[in-house]
Amino acid sequence: MSMSNGQWKMENVKCERSEPVIHGVCNGENERSEPGRLESGGVDNGRLNKFIKTKDGSFTLKSEKYNECYHSSEGAYTESLYKHVLPGYTVAEKFDYYGGEIRILDICFGLGYNTLTALLHKPKNVKLKIFSPELDLKLIKSLKHFKYPEKFENLLSVINDISRNLYYKSDNVEIEIFNGDAREYVKKLSDIHIVYQDAFSPKVNKELWTMEYFKNISEILHKNSIITTYSVATPVRCAFYKLGMNIYTHPYDEIRKGTIASYAKLDFPKVDFEEKLKRVKCITY
Repeated sequence: MSMSNGQWKMENVKCERSEPVIHGVCNGENERSEPGRLESGGVDNGRLNKFIKTKDGSFTLKSEKYNECYHSSEGAYTESLYKHVLPGYTVAEKFDYYGGEIRILDICFGLGYNTLTALLHKPKNVKLKIFSPELDLKLIKSLKHFKYPEKFENLLSVINDISRNLYYKSDNVEIEIFNGDAREYVKKLSDIHIVYQDAFSPKVNKELWTMEYFKNISEILHKNSIITTYSVATPVRCAFYKLGMNIYTHPYDEIRKGTIASYAKLDFPKVDFEEKLKRVKCITY
């Protein structure tokens, strides 16, 4: 549906992406695609001007400039919950919630689903500190008008503060949005427990999937940290392998499988990457 004189009308929008998720603009050269037909709606916020209704009822956006959706058809909320938030908190629980404060790096903020879902499912008596780069300031400023799921209703003050100030803080939660290049931002961080690697696909946003990039990420990680991503691309897994990480996949039936990487031994399904390397070369982006 598109907006005309304040009214919504229905239209079909085709979302195509090369890997099964999309998130924020981090360096200005981002676009992704995956097959799927979704229901759309409109909002006037510049180059991002369509609401897309996904399978779980939550909305995402399609960028007119890049002709891409921010999430797959399986659901914006579902994707954040099962690809990123649940695996991260499962590992955090295994390691006693890292002493009571979990530090999360959300690459990139986009519409904020990963961060907001992390808040919605925050373990009790645990503090969260979330760091998230996002180049598209206009997008962030527009989020106070975005149609989020009803389950985010109690997070409206968080959304409004982030939209206005790129920052939110309460007794147990602190969120910092960095308006700039993710590659420079990560170098300023340390002791990160969970990384939501949710940038645009390597096909179009290779800068955030290179060996150099993942090496920089590895240098800011806690020893028992976890990286979650939708990507199952061999060069991405090869980067984790070369860094000495264990490679796992998601155990949930609700989503397409992705990749989980960690220096720690975890209880997720293990990927036998060495067996794959008998058939293919270990080449990174």
